[in-house]
Amino acid sequence: MLRYTTWIVLATALTTTARAAAPAVEQVVVFADRAEVTRRGGARCHNDVAAISFDGLPAELDVRTLRAQAADKAKAIGVTSRVVPLDEESDARVRELQQSIRQLEQQLAALADRRSVLRNRERTLSGYTGYFTDLWSEELRAVRPEPKRWGDVLDRVRRERLSRVDGELSAATEERALQRTLAAQRRRLAAFGERGLAEVRNAEVAVSCSGLSEVQVRLSYVVGGATWHPEYDLRYTGKGQARSGEGQAVLMVSAVIQQATGEDWQQARVLLSTARPRLGAEAPKPAQLWIEGREASKQKVLVQGTERREQLKAGSATPGPAALGADLDDRGQSFVLTLPRRITVLADGRPYWFPVDAVSAKATAALVTVPKLSPYVYQVVKLDNPASYPLLPGVVHAYRHGTYVGDTAIEYRAAGEPLELSLGIDEEFKVERIELLDRKRNSGLLLQSKNLEQGYRVELTNRSRGRASVEVRERIPISKVDQVKVELDRGKTTPRFGLDPHRGFVTWNLSVEPGQTGAVELHYAIRLPDCWQVQ
Repeated sequence: MLRYTTWIVLATALTTTARAAAPAVEQVVVFADRAEVTRRGGARCHNDVAAISFDGLPAELDVRTLRAQAADKAKAIGVTSRVVPLDEESDARVRELQQSIRQLEQQLAALADRRSVLRNRERTLSGYTGYFTDLWSEELRAVRPEPKRWGDVLDRVRRERLSRVDGELSAATEERALQRTLAAQRRRLAAFGERGLAEVRNAEVAVSCSGLSEVQVRLSYVVGGATWHPEYDLRYTGKGQARSGEGQAVLMVSAVIQQATGEDWQQARVLLSTARPRLGAEAPKPAQLWIEGREASKQKVLVQGTERREQLKAGSATPGPAALGADLDDRGQSFVLTLPRRITVLADGRPYWFPVDAVSAKATAALVTVPKLSPYVYQVVKLDNPASYPLLPGVVHAYRHGTYVGDTAIEYRAAGEPLELSLGIDEEFKVERIELLDRKRNSGLLLQSKNLEQGYRVELTNRSRGRASVEVRERIPISKVDQVKVELDRGKTTPRFGLDPHRGFVTWNLSVEPGQTGAVELHYAIRLPDCWQVQ
C-alpha cells in the first residue's frame, strides 16, 4: 500500500516538476555481441519523491535488463519505459515520403506500359516495311510504275519509325530520372527505420528521496548490435642489422569496436569484456554415461595420420576480419580491459580503433624454417607475453626497425606464456626438402617387414652476404599405441639436434656461409608387432 501511495504522489509531482535533459552515457561494457550501457542522471525532489527521465534510449534494448540504482540514502522504487516516435513530426514526414514513393512507382509503371506500346509499334512497322518493299518491287515491273506514290508511303513509314525511336529515348530518359528520385526517397524513408519510423524508448525512474533535496540515479541496460575484437602492433628493434640475436620488443594492445545500437557513446568510459552472457548462468547437469562393446577383429592395421598442405598454418597466415558478434576465445578465463581514457563511438556500424595498453619486453630474433610446411625461411621474434592478462587470438601488425613488414596471427597466450611471432619471409635463403626413403611406398601394398623406414634431406642455400644460423624444424610420428614404437635413427640422422619426444619435434641450428649450401638429414623407423599389417 505504501508503494502504491508513493506512485500516486509521484504521478502528481510529475505534472508540476520539469524534467531534466536526457542524461548522457557514462559507462559502456562491450561484450562480444552486445553492450551494457550505464547512464547517470539527477533531479530535485518534490514531496520526498522524484522522477528522472531517460529519453532517447535504443528502442531495441532488452527491457528485462533495465535496472536503476540511486545514490546515498535515496532508493529507486521502479522503472517504466515505453517506445515513442523520435519526434512528433516524423509521422507526417513518413506519410509524405510514402505517398511520394507510391506516385513515383505509378509513374514508372505508366512509363513501362508506354515503352511496351512503342516496342509493339516497332514490330508492326517492321512487318509493314517488308510488305511495302515487296509490293514496290513488283510495282516497278509494271508498264507504268508510280514510284512517287510508293516513295511517299515508305517515307511515312520511316517518319513513324523515327518518331517511335524519339519516344523510346524520351521514355528512357524520363525513367532514369524517376529511378534516381525514387532511390533518394527510399533512402530518406530508410533513415526512419525498418518500419518506416524512427523510434526510441523513454524510461522513467521513480525515486524515494528519504529526506534529500536532490538525488542521483544510474540506469543500466543491455542492448545488442555491439562487438569488439583485439588487434596488436609488435615493434621489434634488434642490434644493428643482425638477423638474429637479442633485441627489444614493444607490444601495443588495441581494440576495434563496432556498434549499431541506435545511440552514440559520447565521451564514455568503455570497458571491454570477454565474458559471454548469452551462455546463461545455470550450471550444467551431467547425463548418464553408458559403456557398451563388441568383439573386434583380431587383425590390427597401422593407420598413420597425414595432413594436407592447404590445411596447415603458414607462418604469415592472417585471420579474416571479425564478423559482428564474433566469439572471443578466452579459454574460459574471462577478463575485462579498461580503456585508459574516455572515448566516443558513433552508432554507424563502422570499426573504431583505440589503443588499450603498451608493454615492452626483451625478445630474441631468429631465422626459422619448417620445410614440410613451407619452402621459405622466416624471421621470427620469440618472447614471453609481457602483459598482465591473456592475449586473445587476433591480427598482429609487425614492424622491424620501425618499418612495417606485414601481418601475422597470434593464438591465445596466457600471461607470461612464451609466444613466437613472424616478421615475414627472408628472401635471401632457399630451402628444399628431399625424400630419401619411404619403405611403405617401395614395398607394395602389404608389407612383410615390420620395420617401416623413412628419411628426408633438407638443403639450405644462403644467398646473403654474411654467415647465418637457421633453425630447421622437422618432426617424427608419435605413437599412441604401446605396441608400436617409433625410433629415431641416430646413426643416419644429422647430429647435434634437439628432440622433443612428447611432441615429436626435431630441430637443428644450421650455420651456413654466404653462397654455400648446408644440409641436415632425418631418419626414423616405425617398429610393428608381427600380428600387424600396414595398408
